[in-house]
Amino acid sequence: MSVATVTEMSQQTVEVKFEGEQVGSYTDKKNTTYTLYSVPDDLYVVHVDEGDESWLETNGHQGLSEGMLGTFFPQLAEAFVGERVFPHNFVGNGSGSKHVNHR
Repeated sequence: MSVATVTEMSQQTVEVKFEGEQVGSYTDKKNTTYTLYSVPDDLYVVHVDEGDESWLETNGHQGLSEGMLGTFFPQLAEAFVGERVFPHNFVGNGSGSKHVNHR
């Protein structure tokens, strides 16, 4: 799979290649389309297309976990990941972030 993106400032097209399988997509009320791809190691990437701008959300090229999908892309997580995905909940503790478990 490859995704081409265009940046408005420099008008350059960048092609990003990765191996993955399209799982599904969701379009919000602002007509932004979020396409979910499954990649190796039970991770995901999301292609975001706002019409005149698009990009690939990869979590710094590491891939997104199911919990991260629940936090940042809840519609995709609920519709395509299967069981209920609880989002990450981060609480500031002065020296960074701490994960809080949901029960």
